[in-house]
Amino acid sequence: MKRISSKPTVYLIDGSNFSLRFWERAGGAGRDELERGFLDWLAAAARTEALRASCFRVVFDGPYRPAAAAGPSITVHYTESEPADDMLVERGYFMQNEGIRAVIVTSDNGLRDRAAAEGVKTMTCETFRYLADAELRKESR
Repeated sequence: MKRISSKPTVYLIDGSNFSLRFWERAGGAGRDELERGFLDWLAAAARTEALRASCFRVVFDGPYRPAAAAGPSITVHYTESEPADDMLVERGYFMQNEGIRAVIVTSDNGLRDRAAAEGVKTMTCETFRYLADAELRKESR
C-alpha cells in the first residue's frame, strides 16, 4: 500500500497496542503520557487532507482515565472489564454489515485473525503510522 485511502473510513484503533508499540521508548514515560502522545499524533494525522473525511474510534484497555483533547473526529473509549479485542471486532463487524467502510488498526495477530474471520478489514499499526506520517510530511512542505 503506497498511500492511505482518502475515502471516508472509520478507523477502529487498538489504542493500547498502538500507543505502547511506538511510544514505549519515550524515556520512561508512563501509560497516560504514552496515550497522550499517541492521541496528539493521531489528532495531527486526522487533520491531513487524506484523513480529514475519516473518523477514528480509539479503544484503550482498562478503566476510564482523562485523555488528551484529540479532536472532533476522534472518540476515545475505555473497555473497563470488557476486552478491547471484543469491542473492536464487534464494532467492525457491525459497521461492515451496515455498509460503513471500517478498518481495525492493530498489530495483534490474534485480533487481526479474529477480524478477518468476521470479514472485517485490518491494517497493522506500523502500516497505518507509516502512511499517516507520509501524509504529515507531505503537508508540512
